[in-house]
Amino acid sequence: MGAKGIRIEEPGDVKEALAMALAYKGGPVVVDAVVDPYALSLPSHVPFHVAEGFTLSMAKQVLTGKMDSVIRTIERNVRLV
Repeated sequence: MGAKGIRIEEPGDVKEALAMALAYKGGPVVVDAVVDPYALSLPSHVPFHVAEGFTLSMAKQVLTGKMDSVIRTIERNVRLV
């Protein structure tokens, strides 16, 4: 037994793809969504402990020599706004 596969590559296709997945009655469905690995997924309200953990994570990356990853994260998310 297999599953129906639906791939989402553009943000504008999410609604249609999820509607197709939910309407499919022939068995299981796998939704494969392509996302930016550096995009931050945050709720509209960020509690203090989440901001604190994020700041600590960024500081650890800088201190362990992963500054390129920090810069990419900042670049990708500033551009998204």
